[in-house]
Amino acid sequence: MAACNFSGLRSISHRIFIIGLPVLLLVQLLVSLTVPRASSDASGDEPAFLVISIEKSVSSASSEVRKHERDLETGVLGLWTDEEDSRLTGYQDENELEGRQAAARELILQPWASEHPSFFAELQRLTQFITTTEVNCSVVQDSDGNQSTHSPGHLDVLCINHWKGKWGCVAYSFRLDGKDAAFLDTVLYAGCEVHRFDPSGRGSREPASIKNHRAWLDWRNPRRHAGLVGNVQHRLLDIMDSLGHTMVDVLRMDLESAEWRILESWIKDGTLRRINQLILTIHMQWAGFEVGGAEEEVVRFWYSVLRALRISGLRLVHSAHGPGHIVLRHKLADSHSSYTLSWIRTSEQPR
Repeated sequence: MAACNFSGLRSISHRIFIIGLPVLLLVQLLVSLTVPRASSDASGDEPAFLVISIEKSVSSASSEVRKHERDLETGVLGLWTDEEDSRLTGYQDENELEGRQAAARELILQPWASEHPSFFAELQRLTQFITTTEVNCSVVQDSDGNQSTHSPGHLDVLCINHWKGKWGCVAYSFRLDGKDAAFLDTVLYAGCEVHRFDPSGRGSREPASIKNHRAWLDWRNPRRHAGLVGNVQHRLLDIMDSLGHTMVDVLRMDLESAEWRILESWIKDGTLRRINQLILTIHMQWAGFEVGGAEEEVVRFWYSVLRALRISGLRLVHSAHGPGHIVLRHKLADSHSSYTLSWIRTSEQPR
């Protein structure tokens, strides 16, 4: 009886062994195919290790940062940003946007004036901005060399309150119509080194103390020329470097609708921060040279440019409108075709 039981156990064990061995071999094969092993070195003596790598989520963030940097370099965030993208990247308030603009080298568009883009809403905001002065200029100097505490009677007076030219100054005048005599007299009386730029050469009749240049402003990089010879256009930064000036204390310009792209270029290359007082005539009959888009987009761009002047530290000290009431082909009784704005850099920091 015992012999029969023992024989039965041996038979069962033998069957288990025969069935289990292939199962074990199959499991081993599956494991070897499923789990990757690190390859051995050339000697083949090093053991193989299971290597587990964990990818960090910052890789996607880094790629986004690199994309943003490329966008800044190519100007994607400037005037020509797609409308849909500019709405998606809008800011909650202008204070946040001003902080961004102060550190940027691209023009950042201000938020829309209203929930739905509107030409009239944009124009109303712009008009209010350029007619609201921020600095009370209580001491002025006029073209006769007189200093007074009266409000300026004409456009080309110097505001002495925050005058930074006490130890010598540099003044530039860019105007094509030759009507800058009052400004030239004013800065001469202030003891400035005066440079007049007019490609027509009409300044040859000016006093010898005024240095005349047959040159004009441009926002693009021109071909290289030796000095400021001939009727050529230059960036302001190149003009200043050629004349050996690091700062311009007073700059007067009437660029006949080229001012928008010129100002935008100064925002981009940092030239704007090298001007202490700016007397600027803006033209609004049409969009301006190389400025495009719908009417509300154009006015929003104008406002963003002038807002960037303030963000750079300049403050509006005087505003006067010119003749005409045409703005982008609209005849409007409460608006004017041009304005002359006087800005001065104060010791105050942008809010």
